[in-house]
Amino acid sequence: MIPVVFGLWVWVNLAYPEAGGSPSYYQNELGMQLRLIPGGGYLIGSPDDEPGRYLNEGPQHYVTLSPFYITVTEITNAQYGRFLAATSHPAPLYWRDKNLNAPDQPVVGISWYDAVAFAQWLSRETGETYRLPTEAEWEAASRGGLTGQPFPWGTELPDAGGRFRANYHPNTYADDGYRYTAPVGRFPANDYGLFDMAGNVAEWCRDCYKTSYYTQSPALNPGGPRTGKTRVLRGGSWYSRARDLRCATRQAALPNNADGFIGFRLVHPLAAQP
Repeated sequence: MIPVVFGLWVWVNLAYPEAGGSPSYYQNELGMQLRLIPGGGYLIGSPDDEPGRYLNEGPQHYVTLSPFYITVTEITNAQYGRFLAATSHPAPLYWRDKNLNAPDQPVVGISWYDAVAFAQWLSRETGETYRLPTEAEWEAASRGGLTGQPFPWGTELPDAGGRFRANYHPNTYADDGYRYTAPVGRFPANDYGLFDMAGNVAEWCRDCYKTSYYTQSPALNPGGPRTGKTRVLRGGSWYSRARDLRCATRQAALPNNADGFIGFRLVHPLAAQP
């Protein structure tokens, strides 16, 4: 049975199992819905001729990833609020901003350290391992099973045919119906059933950032450089132009950066990884 979402929470535990026995959808003890991303080979980065490409997206290369679960949506204000209520962690800067603080909007103003603290709390609460996705995991999930396509939905621009596929900044911020963040899940999901992998909020990854990392990335479960001053951001946001919504776009920020267009989602790995 496919999970049905009623607002924030999902009331079905498991969906049809994938080959190997792991269910394709999973709901944790706090009601957060996750989707299984199969292990295997994934093409990462962009080809030299992809429109809008940045130089740090190459060389395009294959990686092999272990299977993992990833949250179907970005972490919401309601979900983050449970963390704040249970801990002494300070609220983010925009917590009381009426444009950004609806329960079903993605939480913003989140530093990399805030996201890690939430993941650690969730791991303690559930007895399961949660963390930020690696850059490679994030890109594999964003592509939704497509190979070599610029966006999570394929090749069309986000507003092709007057049909908006993401919350972003085409001509004015409100063209897509939302001046700032949209409630999670308002735009079409990719073929993995994941929402807002392009736009809405830029999402922290676990990795340190290095411009030339793809020239030395390991082929198995790459986890980023061992050290670095900045961390990876992926996906673009309500503040972004179309080129920054592409699956291969790599951006970076200092880990204490907590802008109003930055949020996150989490993964639950099925096996211990470096």
